[in-house]
Amino acid sequence: MIILGFWSSLKHFVKAIVRVVVRVVAAVFGLVVGIFDLLLGFLTWPPKKVRLQIFILSNAAGPLIDPADLTPSIDFARKTFKDKFNVKVVSYSENIVQIIKEPAPAAALDVSCDWGAVEDEFGDAGEFFASHLAGWNAIPISLTFPITAFIVHDFKDTKEGCSLGPFSDYLTLSIDGVKSTNTLAHEMGHACNLWHSGSKSNLMWKDDNRGNSVKWFQKNLLRSSRHVLYW
Repeated sequence: MIILGFWSSLKHFVKAIVRVVVRVVAAVFGLVVGIFDLLLGFLTWPPKKVRLQIFILSNAAGPLIDPADLTPSIDFARKTFKDKFNVKVVSYSENIVQIIKEPAPAAALDVSCDWGAVEDEFGDAGEFFASHLAGWNAIPISLTFPITAFIVHDFKDTKEGCSLGPFSDYLTLSIDGVKSTNTLAHEMGHACNLWHSGSKSNLMWKDDNRGNSVKWFQKNLLRSSRHVLYW
């Protein structure tokens, strides 16, 4: 049993390292493609797109939330990205919200953020999220680099949402995070190169008592993300 546990942990570790390497390469690719916006993104021209896929996790009792509960968050993200960055949030698949009906592992239902999320990448949670990413199958199956949002039960700390930033292809949002309609857009900002702002009126303020204003350099950074494309 000890040997089996060791090999299982080693397999998770190797797969996580491969995912990190692939994402770093993809991030570098994004910088090359997005060099114009990295320099002149504050012009917010021409229009761009970001593809979003949302998966609602299930536990033994069924889906954690109803898909309709996400409508305010999606509407806020679409309006903010369009008005502030001239970026259209579109669905990666036919339906922007889908339900993963089979019960998720406990590690994926109650997750961590910050360094805890990095540790989760090397365990059952990271394996589960990686196996359900939109647009990926070990390697990107399309060059659209969608953002996948997973609706989880809760965080082990006080967070309502989490993203590991530009090197990640997914974010996590708790049930409370869904209720805070600006959290989805905030975490998408992290996935698209943005960090926390010191201004409460800014989209990247650290808690949900935030506005949706952005600074000129945030436009450059977000529009230069590999997730934000002209096609």
